[in-house]
Amino acid sequence: MVFTPPANFDRRTVIRKTWPTDPSMKITWKTVFLLGHAVGDSIMNEYLETEGKIHRDLIRGAQKEHYGNLTLKTHYCDFEFLLKADEDVLVNPYNLLDYLGKPNTPKTKRYTGKCRRHGLRSFRGEKYGVSLEDYNRITYPAFCSGPAYLLSSDLVHKLVEMFDVNKKPFKLEDVYKGMLLEKMGDIKAVENPLFSYSGQCKFAPDAISQHIVSAQCMEELFNLAVKEE
Repeated sequence: MVFTPPANFDRRTVIRKTWPTDPSMKITWKTVFLLGHAVGDSIMNEYLETEGKIHRDLIRGAQKEHYGNLTLKTHYCDFEFLLKADEDVLVNPYNLLDYLGKPNTPKTKRYTGKCRRHGLRSFRGEKYGVSLEDYNRITYPAFCSGPAYLLSSDLVHKLVEMFDVNKKPFKLEDVYKGMLLEKMGDIKAVENPLFSYSGQCKFAPDAISQHIVSAQCMEELFNLAVKEE
């Protein structure tokens, strides 16, 4: 499940050409793009309608496109395992499926990625700023950072049940997941070194995900992943 703004057609094109496209693998998966509506831009929305009909991989929420609405995007889908990724993240499907297939990988109650176990102090600012009215605790609960994280299907079902579409959600979608999972009581955010956030265009052969990569870098690194496989 890839978060993407409506206008970033080029990014979606690069992703479609790389990691979601290997039909030879025995285990299948579906990659979908979640995006809101381009409010006031009828031409852009027409383009999106066409793109959706051609590729059949867009899930468009009713909300307008805005960073603060990212939380709303994560509650429309149902998977056995759900990997959420941003559009500037390269996913190595070979490493991902190898990890999921290992006997010691839990198939339930699994919440993993690049996680902040001790929480992150709430701070004020523009994009990530949170008012005291919205959150009055000193630290956030443990959570896995938004660029990429993995959830088992049982947790997805519970999260959907807990999410109230009629109530304004917490604006930081990754922190909000940590909040909801904290309420479940027995779920831990498990740090996983296979989720890499180095920010360099350098191939990490063991990584499940790499952040941040440009469109050109994504193609280069994916070609290396194919050669490794």
